[in-house]
Amino acid sequence: MLKRMRPKGANTASAILLCAALTVVTACSGNGGTATNESPTGTATPPADNPSTGIETPAEPLPPLEISWMNYAWGTPPAGNDEVLKKIEADTNTIIRFDWVPTNGYEERTNVALTTGDVNDVVQIETGNSQLYTSVVHGAIQAGVFHDLTPYLGTPEARAQYPNLARYPDTTWDNIRYEGKIWGVPRHSSPPVWDGITIRKDLLDQVGMEPPTNIEEFTAFLKAVSKPPEMYGLAIKEVNTIFSNAFTGVQNWDTDEEGNFIFHAFMPEYKDYLDWLKDLYESKALHPEFPVVEGTVQAMFRKVGTYAAVASNMHQLTIPSFIQQLKDVVPTGEPLTLMPLQGPKGYVTNMTLGFWTNLMISSKVKEEDIPRILSLIDYMSSEEYMVKLTKQGIEGIHHNVVDGKVELTEAYKNEAIEGYGWPGDYYNGMNNAQLNDAEPERLEHLKQVYEKSTEVSTYSNPATNLYSPTLGERWGDLTRTLEDMKVKYVMGEITVQQWDDYVAGITSHADYKKILEELKTSYQNAK
Repeated sequence: MLKRMRPKGANTASAILLCAALTVVTACSGNGGTATNESPTGTATPPADNPSTGIETPAEPLPPLEISWMNYAWGTPPAGNDEVLKKIEADTNTIIRFDWVPTNGYEERTNVALTTGDVNDVVQIETGNSQLYTSVVHGAIQAGVFHDLTPYLGTPEARAQYPNLARYPDTTWDNIRYEGKIWGVPRHSSPPVWDGITIRKDLLDQVGMEPPTNIEEFTAFLKAVSKPPEMYGLAIKEVNTIFSNAFTGVQNWDTDEEGNFIFHAFMPEYKDYLDWLKDLYESKALHPEFPVVEGTVQAMFRKVGTYAAVASNMHQLTIPSFIQQLKDVVPTGEPLTLMPLQGPKGYVTNMTLGFWTNLMISSKVKEEDIPRILSLIDYMSSEEYMVKLTKQGIEGIHHNVVDGKVELTEAYKNEAIEGYGWPGDYYNGMNNAQLNDAEPERLEHLKQVYEKSTEVSTYSNPATNLYSPTLGERWGDLTRTLEDMKVKYVMGEITVQQWDDYVAGITSHADYKKILEELKTSYQNAK
């Protein structure tokens, strides 16, 4: 049985030494910096008693820390010199120069900066497609362009100095490790386990069934309610779904303790998953042209050719507006998000990174200033900052409170205050803002599904946190027809032998073998 790799934590002794060092700058028992509290500013010397008075002499505050910051701009950015920026700088004892870069040119601009070494103190970096970091970012890390943040964020004890960052699950911190070390702070966070199955409970009641608990019961439900072309069982648009995880026990890549890797679609068990889909297809529980029709939650809102079940973000059909869309089409329609279904080798869940960008700190920054920058990032990770300051601005300037309600002013829009939320992030688990008006009973049920899914999900993708240049450069070409071959298998257009021959052709290819070698080497180096 292959075992999933779990990155090792940082040395606890390092965290203890760091804590002692931080007493000069941030105070280990300090508030960690939320938008309502004064952020640690650091002191030049520790406090000393005045021998003449017996009164403790306050330490001399450090001057403001000047920080240059390169960040995505999802629209018109703040011009700066506004009251919100002044508050941020006053609260954190910093002077910040934001370098806002439009999204459509961000990667190119980042690559130029990284290859020349001309980087800002803080840089927002997007994750790669098949691996955590692109080859350019990997090269920058190897060249020493960024600080290793493992001593500061590598253990729960170290992260406790930054209470808002400590809110992220340990899984997220495991997922952001790259070759065993932490190089960035997560941004654009989401729960690591957030996908599930939602069905039409009204249809379940019509056929007299109980909510499915496993693949077999779910299959019976799909076949029982399918009445093509008016109704199909399962909405999918591609073969690679979270159902495959339950058949293989693997989400993407997996590894044994020696670092030997395997890709899930090339495992013998993956054919069991394809056979399951093929059975649904032949039973007309899948749309005859499923690869080209809508396969998301929106597919359940159609009047003709709708669906009884969909795999999606588990919270979507708890959102009041989404439920209303369903009832606008079918007044009796009642969505139900299922507890995770059990399959032959695991549950129908998945595991995501839990973020899609991260903030990295330039090695040009003095080591003694790293805790101050992390305190600033922690400040920008608070509910007060993300939910109030960046969404409302300053009262009397960017909003007024009328009859207990916040009303934004023209200054809020004109000064693009919302842009200050782009470098920020507030992790609040499953408490998505779209659920604020959800019915209490539905919300409680969703919470139970979320907790159960998090409990039973054993998936990971160890290859994401390792470096294989061949994987980044050749995987797309190597597997270019993989999805097409899956579809042909499900539709009965190729035989089992043809599938086996196709898989053998990839796994015997020199590029695939090289990927396995590179992943194994990187895995062993990360130990």
